[in-house]
Amino acid sequence: MEKPDEFTNLIDECMKLLDENVDVLSDIKYSLDSQKEDLVKTGMTKNDLVEMAEEVADLSRIKKAESGFIKRYFEKNLS
Repeated sequence: MEKPDEFTNLIDECMKLLDENVDVLSDIKYSLDSQKEDLVKTGMTKNDLVEMAEEVADLSRIKKAESGFIKRYFEKNLS
């Protein structure tokens, strides 16, 4: 088994790597999830389009907030 200092350094390196790539990983996941929902709908009204735009904006804010929360959580608990 590794020494405690080596293990701590390994955890720190993993957290740094995750921190550097969390936005990229979140964007990839969002893109993959979005592709599943991309369906062509005909006969939509302006109200439907406005509602869809609002949903996308809300989802984007939620994803960004989740990412920030996770980042702060790990920074707080591993410091």
